[in-house]
Amino acid sequence: MKVLKIAIYSFLVSASLWSCIPSYSAYPKEYNQAKADFKKQKAFVVNKELKKEFEILKHSDIYEIVEDSSQAAKITLHPMLTRTPPCGNPMIGSMLTVGLLPSGFPYDISYSYDVAENSTTKNYQYKLQVYQSLWLFNIFRLGRTFSKQSGKALLGKYIASNK
Repeated sequence: MKVLKIAIYSFLVSASLWSCIPSYSAYPKEYNQAKADFKKQKAFVVNKELKKEFEILKHSDIYEIVEDSSQAAKITLHPMLTRTPPCGNPMIGSMLTVGLLPSGFPYDISYSYDVAENSTTKNYQYKLQVYQSLWLFNIFRLGRTFSKQSGKALLGKYIASNK
């Protein structure tokens, strides 16, 4: 009898966790529709080992990332600082309702990099905002990953700062 209760509780907990499908959005919302409709500079990323930072830069579509460093600007990424929510309390409602009640978490990201070209180096620093939504109906928004939406936020901030 005790084993059956444990099995039922385990099933309920795993079902409620699986029903909370994450999806991400860039903030402000207009950044989700940002398009890189400008001439892209060729750039070589020096430290691709910063995988998350590199993926965000790649998804931003600000630069044409190349593998040859001879005829391109050199980008040096800095480790990003992410301030995440302090606890998972908002997720409890989604878990108890098997994903029918949406919940969300804001992420504040400090993203920076240096661009070196022609013996000059320029530093770019951006405060990005990405919102994570946990909801059963996010199954229809599966392509909205953290790196893609952070890239959209970076593109939006880049466009806004160069107007």
